Amino acid sequence: MQNTHLRTYVKKHPDNKMAWYLLGKEYLGEGQEAKANYCFQQAGEVYEAFERSKAPADIWVDYQDKLVEMSEQKEKKQRRRKMWLTLLMLLVLAGLPPADAPGFSREAADALSAALESTDDIEAPVEADKQVGTASIAPSNVFTAAAFGGGNHGETALAAAWSGSGPKVETSAVLGMQTSDDWSLWKRNMPVKYIVQTNTSGKLTAQSYDAKQCNCEPPEITPKIKKMALAWTAKQEAAASLSSAIVAYRKKNDAWPKSVTQMAQPFPNNILGETASGMSEMFPKLLALHQGKVQEGKNDSSGKENGSTTSNSSQSKNAAFADTLGGLPFLQEPLEIVIDKDKHKLALISGDTIIRMYDVGLGGDRTPEGSFIITDKVVNPNGRSNGEFGSRGMQLSNTNYAIHGTNEPDSIGLDESLGCVRMRTGDVEELFALAPQGTPVRIGEDVLPDLTLVPEAKQRYQHTLVPKQNNPNKTYHWLN
Repeated sequence: MQNTHLRTYVKKHPDNKMAWYLLGKEYLGEGQEAKANYCFQQAGEVYEAFERSKAPADIWVDYQDKLVEMSEQKEKKQRRRKMWLTLLMLLVLAGLPPADAPGFSREAADALSAALESTDDIEAPVEADKQVGTASIAPSNVFTAAAFGGGNHGETALAAAWSGSGPKVETSAVLGMQTSDDWSLWKRNMPVKYIVQTNTSGKLTAQSYDAKQCNCEPPEITPKIKKMALAWTAKQEAAASLSSAIVAYRKKNDAWPKSVTQMAQPFPNNILGETASGMSEMFPKLLALHQGKVQEGKNDSSGKENGSTTSNSSQSKNAAFADTLGGLPFLQEPLEIVIDKDKHKLALISGDTIIRMYDVGLGGDRTPEGSFIITDKVVNPNGRSNGEFGSRGMQLSNTNYAIHGTNEPDSIGLDESLGCVRMRTGDVEELFALAPQGTPVRIGEDVLPDLTLVPEAKQRYQHTLVPKQNNPNKTYHWLN
């Protein structure tokens, strides 16, 4: 039965009226009217709103798919079954009409922007149908990102903002990622596409900041919000690096690390060659998240349920990522390096999101295809920063191939090496900082889009080099 996932979800989340409504629609489609009516009764005002609404026809949301995905995000991909039921999102984008519509209130848009900027307590907007007090409700100002391209206007992110709201006022900014083929493109300066706010009754007010999307002249995003967005993207990059380092440490040592410092050691134990601000605060939450995933895997293999899984998950949803929608890091898939020999590109990815895309120099047929991992991570592999291997080197699976800098920057984009991957100094130093030891590397042809994703110098990944990252006891003979 298609509704298996939803039945499981409503058992875990009996207060989610939208889930009850979706389950009722499933039963109705199967001809089980009695069960459908029961679900609609549980859905209450959500049923009434959606059955009677006349929202614009172009505002559609794959809400059910997102609901199931959020419920089962820690399970293996092959166990997830997608269910599609497109629904009209009642007043998702109609909270504020376009700028040229009668009665448009720019003060309302300004209020949303001010609410997101505020770090003090804010009061929930007064709604006629509100039945709970807001004086003691703690607000939450958060960020998320969504792909905008190929007909996707970020409705899934809006649905997540709505469904994720609890007994509090939550003001969220949705940053826009461009797309290329099946990839989402992460940037340090992604534009704010929406600011949305949910009140204690679950009502969503949304303001679009995309003139084409809202068919309006949206208000300007304030410098403070832009600064907050840049800080959020930087934090997500550091979290992705630290999260991957935790996984790599466990694979190498068959034990969990006890601190960031335990992974940021001198060569050769430099799983993290560099550290970033905030990693110590994020570490306990990310560690708990990974331990919970491992426990879930054990439960899956044994066929037994363990109540501690939910506990571990909920423990990770706290202050470290209170500024992120859902309370968890945005980039949750482990980091991976993908190299495209045809396009001379190297990408650092997390799932289907490209975080960085650098131009590289290769060796044509001399550069091997296949799967590797980063083993040695070395600062100044020639003993100096201006040697033929540049200031950073990352060896591939204990072979004579490596990703490294170069003293021949004009060779970038060409096939002039003996097989290694050459990078510009700023690029290889940033990649060295982001990708921990143990990061998988995949080399192939025509596997990446033909573009470049490199931040401006001032927006590069900020990091602190761990001491003693050189290896004076070895002379490297990589196939440069």
